[in-house]
Amino acid sequence: MRENLFGSEDGDLVLRDDQAEFFIVLDETARRRNLGARLRLIDSGAFSVVELERLGAAGADLFTSDKAGRTPADLFILNRAAKRGGGRLVYFHHGPLEAKAGDSAAPSSALAEAVRDGMALFLSNRETARSAADLSVLAEESRRGGNLLGYYHHGPLFPGLFELARRGAWIHFAAAPEKENDDVPVLIAIAAEAATAGGGMIIHVERPYSESAFEDLLAAGAAVLFRTPPSDYRSPIRRIEETAARRRLDPRAYYLYSDFMR
Repeated sequence: MRENLFGSEDGDLVLRDDQAEFFIVLDETARRRNLGARLRLIDSGAFSVVELERLGAAGADLFTSDKAGRTPADLFILNRAAKRGGGRLVYFHHGPLEAKAGDSAAPSSALAEAVRDGMALFLSNRETARSAADLSVLAEESRRGGNLLGYYHHGPLFPGLFELARRGAWIHFAAAPEKENDDVPVLIAIAAEAATAGGGMIIHVERPYSESAFEDLLAAGAAVLFRTPPSDYRSPIRRIEETAARRRLDPRAYYLYSDFMR
């Protein structure tokens, strides 16, 4: 396969909207689509909604967020365009879900409508606290729209994760165990519940669990992504790492990159 002006082979390409002019991106979108590949465009606000609509209709997967300043009406336009092009509109919401003083509606209401229309939604609690009630509603509306909610969870586990799992969400968790005996049984239960509902538990490992804990997590259906250096070949964890690496993660389970904990 030849290299093109983006320095990438003719497979899928992730491109930010300020890395090339619009018509170059449009041509590249069509070229990749004809090859059976996808161009995944990160929307930072450099292109107009009309330009993004054309890119979506041409076959680009559009990755945007509240930081790009798109309105609820924009999201409906872009989602319909992405559908026409055989792609997806994927949205990451960083800010609060509650209404501010003077607002006519909460962001959660607009997001619920957009995900019912088929937009894929991701959230995280790293910068903004999330309520179990809001997450559960958005997970259910996502499922009605044909997608599964993606949620990146930082900090201690909490009961609301079970409800998300029952609604088939993709739940990412950064595992840095201090008290393995407290976390592992809960993680196993959440992973099994999510897998049964069609979603999954994705565990980003920052400090290893025991061999038996990893085996139980993998048996429950969890995906384990190691963010630690590879273990020595004599370590029993090395076999776990190799087994986990062979488990393919659904590309709809993460926002752009599988190994990044947002």
